[in-house]
Amino acid sequence: MRYRLLLGLLFLIAFERSTQAQDTDILLNHDLYHYIDRLDIKGYADTAILTFHKPYGRAYLREIFGQVSLEEMSPTEAAWHARMRMLADDGFAGQEQFKGVRNLLFTNHRDLFALEKPGFRLYVNPAVHFAGGLDQNNYPDAFRESLPLSINTRGLVIRGSVKEKLGFYTEVSENITRFPFYIYEDVQATEVLYGEGFIKPFGQETGLDYLGSRAYLTFSPFDFVRIKFGKDRAFWGNGWQSLQLSDHAADYLFLNINTRIWKLEYSNHFTQMIDYLPGKTDAEGTFPRKYGVFHQLNFQPNQRFSIGFFESVIYANQIGNRQRGLELQYFNPVIFFRAAEQYVGSPDNALLGLQLKWNFLKRFQFYGQLLLDDYNFGRRDEGDGYWQNKIGFQTGLKYIDVLGISTLDLQVEYNRVRPYAYQHFNLSTNYTHYNQNLGHASGANLSDIHFILRYHPAAAWNFLLTYSSVRQGLDQNGINYGGNPLSPDLIRAGDFDQFVGQGLANTVQQAYLRVSRQLWNADLYAEVEARYRQENDLQSAMILGGLRWHIQPRLVKF
Repeated sequence: MRYRLLLGLLFLIAFERSTQAQDTDILLNHDLYHYIDRLDIKGYADTAILTFHKPYGRAYLREIFGQVSLEEMSPTEAAWHARMRMLADDGFAGQEQFKGVRNLLFTNHRDLFALEKPGFRLYVNPAVHFAGGLDQNNYPDAFRESLPLSINTRGLVIRGSVKEKLGFYTEVSENITRFPFYIYEDVQATEVLYGEGFIKPFGQETGLDYLGSRAYLTFSPFDFVRIKFGKDRAFWGNGWQSLQLSDHAADYLFLNINTRIWKLEYSNHFTQMIDYLPGKTDAEGTFPRKYGVFHQLNFQPNQRFSIGFFESVIYANQIGNRQRGLELQYFNPVIFFRAAEQYVGSPDNALLGLQLKWNFLKRFQFYGQLLLDDYNFGRRDEGDGYWQNKIGFQTGLKYIDVLGISTLDLQVEYNRVRPYAYQHFNLSTNYTHYNQNLGHASGANLSDIHFILRYHPAAAWNFLLTYSSVRQGLDQNGINYGGNPLSPDLIRAGDFDQFVGQGLANTVQQAYLRVSRQLWNADLYAEVEARYRQENDLQSAMILGGLRWHIQPRLVKF
């Protein structure tokens, strides 16, 4: 009884003394992430910015924006800075109250509805995306060469905070979309749409209907700890791609504990995911569950350099016909996963990784990742290209204000992942969720290069131009050449002489342009997108224009 009283007292003290303000996160792929990179590289903020772990919390961004000096900024940068801070910092947005519409709507010139009282904040906004366009393609199985494209997303976002200690977020949307034929063809083959869960056909040709939702709570028991629980996704790294944990897959349920002490950041990510089974009927019950646990420890001694260590393990509650249950060993928040995995008999899929970034000359950032899925040192003398040497690496460079042109930024990135990375002998423990990749968006057995150019000629205008080229070896004649994480590595092309690009050679080149104009101070944009994609001899040219509000565009990274 005394121990229970003591624990209860400690919890109350922690709650009352929590000084770290809590709120929700910024949606992944938002322009704010690029803007924070600029602040980090140029050293505008009088603090070290930790950028390995995404999404960023609004409270953390409020802290960063509060330490930024505008003295070194050009007029264009200063105007852009004000708009970005308006979107991220609720206190900054609400410092002046306006009549708005009937003293009810847009009273802070940003949110449709805002209620700000002592100890309580509530913001309500529509989540909508309406757009139309055309896909011109030469796919032989397409319904026709010119296919209509459309996006019809209608939803609602509700977020807020209580006593600046508890944050809450919920979003729901109904989506009816007509996709380019190459996406629709992939959905027909796999029965999944990347980034989404359950889907069903709509109308004729390339229409799909799906419901989107995410919801979570955030809480800080101490000023250096942030806890997040709910359904969302994460991205770990500084690149266009992430080899470790990307936001390519659909949302999943997780508990995230992020701790920042001194110059260290330590993240625990406990997840429940879905082992999707195509063709399953309702009579067969629910989809099997799979679980993932991720650790990340980052050290940033100064504003210029940081290095991080990553580890993860994917496990299932069933191996063959044996029920296993939840593996409590992995819930130890500070254990080395490889040791725990061996302790329980090594039935699971463990990965390790390193990542680093280095800002220099207040113009450049070098970053990289190293992924080690498996490596067998004992077989090196037997031959080259041993299949179990499952490694990957990423190198990238960000160049801010290219050639002295203010707000013109370039990013170049190269990734290379050996065959059979992310695969496992047990299909249920491969590195996927809902049959969608958790690491590199395209899987493994590949090399790629990306060029990303961003330009903000004025505060409200944003130009994004990307070019990607992915070379990958695909499975052929029923042989697993190591590119698809959904294949078991027990069946493979051989033990030695395995090389990147083996199998059926496949090259995907893609150019993408998006021109956006922010309307007022809201997270509302009028924009036009254009994409040209070529996969071997198959081509698709797309143009799409419309309006989106509190919705992030679907960036195709493969």
